[in-house]
Amino acid sequence: MRNARIAAILFCFCLAAAASSGWARVVDGVVAVVGEEPITFSEVRDAAAEGLGIPVGDADLYLREEKDTRRVLHWIETLVESVLLRRELTKMGQAIPELDITRAVESVRKTNNLSDAEFAEALAREGITMEGYRRKLRWQMERGAIVRAKKLKEVTVTDEEVKIYYRENAERFREGGEVRLMTLYLPLPPEEAGAERVVRLRIAAQQASEYVRSGRTLPDVAELLSKTLPGASVHSSDFVKTADLLPEIRKEIRRLRTGDTSPPFYTENGAYLVHVKERQGGTLPEFAALKDTLAEEIADRRSEKAYADILAELKKSASIDIRL
Repeated sequence: MRNARIAAILFCFCLAAAASSGWARVVDGVVAVVGEEPITFSEVRDAAAEGLGIPVGDADLYLREEKDTRRVLHWIETLVESVLLRRELTKMGQAIPELDITRAVESVRKTNNLSDAEFAEALAREGITMEGYRRKLRWQMERGAIVRAKKLKEVTVTDEEVKIYYRENAERFREGGEVRLMTLYLPLPPEEAGAERVVRLRIAAQQASEYVRSGRTLPDVAELLSKTLPGASVHSSDFVKTADLLPEIRKEIRRLRTGDTSPPFYTENGAYLVHVKERQGGTLPEFAALKDTLAEEIADRRSEKAYADILAELKKSASIDIRL
C-alpha cells in the first residue's frame, strides 16, 4: 500500500512538472510536514541527487522506480532532520546566516587556489551544483553549532584520551606493513550504457553500503548486485604491502580497524568497498606525529554520537508527518 502511495505522489509530481510552462501552475507534492513546515518532493529529489552525486533528472527517475520504501524514506528523513536542526538553532538565536555560508564557500575556493569557474567545474565533476554545495556546507556548520551549544563537554578530548586511543588503534597507522583484504569491486558500466552508467554505479554503491550495514558479507553483496550490475566481484588477497595498493585503498584502510569494512569510494573505473581481514609488520610513528590527527578523529566520532542524541531528543518533541 505504501509503495502504491509513493508511486502516486511521484506520478502526480511528474505530470505537474511536465505541464506547459505557458499557463500551467506547477504543483510540487508535499511528502512530509515538520511542525507547519512542508517538505516537497523536489527537495527530496534534490537531496537524493546531491547525496548520490547524480543529475536531478536521474534522481527523479531513481525515486519513482525505487521499490524499497526505506530508501525513499532515507532521503525524506534527512530533510526532516535538517528542518529540526535549523528550527532549533533559530529558537536558540544561533541560526547560520547566508553570509556565513558565502564566506565558507570562498574560504574553500581560495584554499584550493581555484577561480570561480574552476571551483564550479570541480564540483560538477563530483556531481554537485553550487547550490547543493552551499546546502552541504550549511548542514555541516549547523551541525557543528548545535553540538557545541548542547554537547560541548561530551565532545571535548583530553591528552590522556588521545594517548589511550593511539594505543588502541596503533595497527591502523603502522607504516611499511602488510595487510590482507577482501575487496568488493563494482565496475563502471560500459560506455554503451550512456550517461546513466555513472548513475547506475552510484546507486549500486549505495545499495552495497546498506547491505553491509545490515550485516551481509561482501560476497553476499556481490551476488545480490550481480543482476543489476554485471561484473560485480569480490577478491580476497594474501598479505600485500600497503605501499603497493591503490592510493584510494591505502587512504581507506588507514581509517579502518581490523574487521571493519569501508564505505564505498570511487575511482575512474568503478567503486570499491574494502574489508580489512588481517595486518602484520610495519613501524608505528611517534605519538607526537599523530596526536592532532587522533584528537580530531576522536572529536568527530563523539560529535557523530552527540548529534544523533540531539536529533533523537528533537524528534521526541516535534510534530512530524510523513505522507507516504
